[in-house]
Amino acid sequence: MDTWIVWVVGCSVAYWIGQLVGKHIATVNMMLAIARDPDTFLKMAQTLRKIEEAKTQEELNNIDVDNAGTEMTIERIGDQMYAYSKDTNQFLGQAKDLNTLLKTVNERFPGQGFFGTISKDNPAKELVK
Repeated sequence: MDTWIVWVVGCSVAYWIGQLVGKHIATVNMMLAIARDPDTFLKMAQTLRKIEEAKTQEELNNIDVDNAGTEMTIERIGDQMYAYSKDTNQFLGQAKDLNTLLKTVNERFPGQGFFGTISKDNPAKELVK
């Protein structure tokens, strides 16, 4: 019986230590992200404040939230679709269809908003059904 108590207490202590270390790592990563691009975080904070202070649906509709994400360009080459950051031309992800592509990009970059356009250089009429 004593072995079970030690095991439960040990697991509980390990869990809480893991939680503390994880929160510390997340905080450090957030601070590094803010240090790299403070303007984006300031815009996001201002947008969130406007959303919180809005009292009516009309005020919410007037808030510009499109600038809170990364714009991407989507193109189809063969049977694959590719997404690139419009500003940096960074590869974001690839998939066979639009839904899977968006899911892949959001999984690779969690917490970051994306919006995009279909490349005019390589139009794909079957992209949007």
